[in-house]
Amino acid sequence: MENRGIEDMFDFRRFPKDAAVLLLLLIYFPVGICLMLIRIFVGVHVFLVSCALPESFIRRFIVRIMCSVLGMHVRTKNPRSRDKNTKLYICNHVTEFDHNIINLLTPCHTPQLEGSTGFVCWARGFMEIRSASGQGAIGDTLQRYCSTEGTPPLLLFPEEETTNGRAGLLKFSSWPFSLTDSIQPVALRVTRPLIALSTPDSSWMKELLWTFFAPCTVYHLAPDSIKTRWRVHTGVC
Repeated sequence: MENRGIEDMFDFRRFPKDAAVLLLLLIYFPVGICLMLIRIFVGVHVFLVSCALPESFIRRFIVRIMCSVLGMHVRTKNPRSRDKNTKLYICNHVTEFDHNIINLLTPCHTPQLEGSTGFVCWARGFMEIRSASGQGAIGDTLQRYCSTEGTPPLLLFPEEETTNGRAGLLKFSSWPFSLTDSIQPVALRVTRPLIALSTPDSSWMKELLWTFFAPCTVYHLAPDSIKTRWRVHTGVC
């Protein structure tokens, strides 16, 4: 089996090394700028629609169609394999918008474990955990959430960092698996032509602009396929 290091799990360059692909990118660049400007305008309307409509299948369907205009396409494999009674989805982490994409397919909440709170947290689609400091307190809060009847399932990313999704997985944190016994794994693969999905030093705002610039970003989701598609990189904490 080919041995891969941690450097293979991240894209440190935004632009391709291949001269032919780089030439295509230069030709596409003016088109990408125009697309980005148009998609920023459309993105504001997507946000307003998602805020105005109540949580329902109709809302998710409309927002999913509008996200396609933004270049964010969703492909799902074996949708019937989703367990409607699960309390926790566990997924690998590829982009800053994984939780938004998965929420287009099924209702779920992703807690904001670090970073901005308040309006920015809510606008990005995260669930803010109030009055919880420290991993132990956060774990207790989420465990109570999972045990509450009628709440949408949680969606957590145990890698805690985004990777390119091609070389393997970062070592999972163990604490999410102690929240509940009702867990469903989800395998996520993301593809994008011409430019890298993300770079380690980039912010979510920059990633959003690059997403709007790119021709398209395709999210491939496969519930309950962890045994056949995930290979854990055990040398990374």
